[in-house]
Amino acid sequence: MKLMTLATSLAVASLAAALPLRGDGIFKRQLTCPVDVVTCSAEANGVDACCLPDNGQLLLVQQWLPGYGPPTEFTMHGLWPNTCSNGIIGFCDDSRKYTDIEARLNSYPGGSSLVKDLHTFWPSYKNDNNAFWAHEWSKHGTCLSNLAPKCTSGAPKDNDVYTYFDQTLKMRSKYNLYQALAENGILPGSTPQTAKIQEAMQAKFGVQAEVNCKGGVLNEIWLYFNVKNGIRDWVPVTPVDTGSCRGAISYPKKTTGGGPKPTTSVVPTPSVKPTTTTPPGSIPTGIQKGKCDTNNATVCVQPGVSHQYSKCVNGTWILNQCKTGLVCHSDSATATRCAAK
Repeated sequence: MKLMTLATSLAVASLAAALPLRGDGIFKRQLTCPVDVVTCSAEANGVDACCLPDNGQLLLVQQWLPGYGPPTEFTMHGLWPNTCSNGIIGFCDDSRKYTDIEARLNSYPGGSSLVKDLHTFWPSYKNDNNAFWAHEWSKHGTCLSNLAPKCTSGAPKDNDVYTYFDQTLKMRSKYNLYQALAENGILPGSTPQTAKIQEAMQAKFGVQAEVNCKGGVLNEIWLYFNVKNGIRDWVPVTPVDTGSCRGAISYPKKTTGGGPKPTTSVVPTPSVKPTTTTPPGSIPTGIQKGKCDTNNATVCVQPGVSHQYSKCVNGTWILNQCKTGLVCHSDSATATRCAAK
């Protein structure tokens, strides 16, 4: 019986040694982990935190930042583990708060290729990519319990860091937001209804998303997931919130070629005539498009009737809207206010 036990142990050890490590999040007790148990389910109660993340609701947060990343791609903000009751957590392991993510990944076997992809698909609008990655890792990556070094067996140094970023980019590629929108006729340069964006998410991924705006401009789309089998298999779930976008929003084009914009101010280009014909001296109306030269200028679409108005933001007209129950009123050729009819 002892010989059989020893032989069995050796066989198990041999199998564990043969399993791939890089990017797969192999776990210390993987051979005893349950198969296909989904986080945040009743079956997940009591499952080892090295098998499934104990913060079992994961948010894949992608952003649309004109001037950053390829012109036909959303870029990453982060992968955020939350509690199953949507509790927000962060900075779960101070001993792994790293500031040198790029150097660690470049030193990891095959990591230089990942770093190249990170610069393309995970850029910082503050133009310091490494600092951005370090923040996302320290705040969110350390909260994936099954990536902790104590859960791995024979993995290279920084396998946890590699797996977090590698798996996130893989899921960004799988859940391609630009493609989902384009397949439903929603392209940059348009002003889609938020409901149409949600219809596109539902058609492509089987669930809606949290669609967030800044000043009436599409900014981020959050997809919610539970996971099983480590973090290899993702199960889309209904979002806790549908987001801050309302009605028609601006989905602006990115600058040609993508890539970070300089941090210095840019001189606005000359304005383009508005889309409506307005006699000289009159107050303009209608949806304004193209370039503009008076930053923060606003123009009502239909003064006293419509809640929508165009606003000049960084040299480009975008479509905004008043809060529910208010409409746009024109005070001058470049100033409006939201008030009751």
